[in-house]
Amino acid sequence: MTESVNQTQTPASKSINMGGWISQAWNMVFSEFGPILLLSIIYLVALTVASSTVIGTFVLGGPLTVGFFYALFRKIKGQPVQVGDIGKGFNFFVASLLSYILISFFTSIGFLLCIIPGFIVTALYIFTPAFIADKNMDFWEAMEASRKLVSQHLFEMVIFTLVLILISIAGILLCGIGLFITTPLCFAAL
Repeated sequence: MTESVNQTQTPASKSINMGGWISQAWNMVFSEFGPILLLSIIYLVALTVASSTVIGTFVLGGPLTVGFFYALFRKIKGQPVQVGDIGKGFNFFVASLLSYILISFFTSIGFLLCIIPGFIVTALYIFTPAFIADKNMDFWEAMEASRKLVSQHLFEMVIFTLVLILISIAGILLCGIGLFITTPLCFAAL
């Protein structure tokens, strides 16, 4: 019985491998670059247009993010990435909208409380859209699953969140065009 317990690893006992995650993400993005690039363009253009209003950002932000993860999960399962997959996030509209609103609210409060809590909150809920897309969880259930998973390695996951933010900033510094590569890279790393 002890042998079977030792063979079963819980998420808490697994190590964080940021470099490995980013390397695997790089391979995933560039193995099917055309469709993933189109997903990035649609995602970023839609969010840019929607950002003219707060309501537009919330209405599109959550479902498009979940849709992006949906497309990446199809890729992981060996299915081809299709540009229309990004719209599949709207099948989870209520969960994605409510989680996006709550996480944005919690993160804003965290950044108002001396910045570092904002990064902690961002890290705690970073897997929420992935749980919604892959496990079809409700918003609160997905947020709690993300929080519990990240809490097991909070310091490392905050560092990983900062690394992903730095990768995104690098995309912005490349005249914004780099975001078309860094956005799917960051999603795939998650």
